[in-house]
Amino acid sequence: MNFEHEQVCGVRGLDGDPAALGGAVTVRLCGHWEHEGPCRWPHHSDSVEDGDVWFTTVRFNAAEDEVESVRAMISSVLAKGSIVGPDGRRTTWGPFG
Repeated sequence: MNFEHEQVCGVRGLDGDPAALGGAVTVRLCGHWEHEGPCRWPHHSDSVEDGDVWFTTVRFNAAEDEVESVRAMISSVLAKGSIVGPDGRRTTWGPFG
């Protein structure tokens, strides 16, 4: 799938599963990482480590009038700093910068 937009966010001090960063984005955009039907905003997250910083790149599709709202949702959920995964374990992280 080709994506029209991209948002990159960094976090520090990741403690737990790096996949939780993308999971948090999916929960925010879709309501849960396991949901029925297509995503309202189709997206793909990828997180990479660079020293003590994890950068999460979210590629997504959204109508032009929703792009800034989707960007704000992605930034706000990654600023939140934690999520409990399907295994019941909490992954935490801190703000970048």
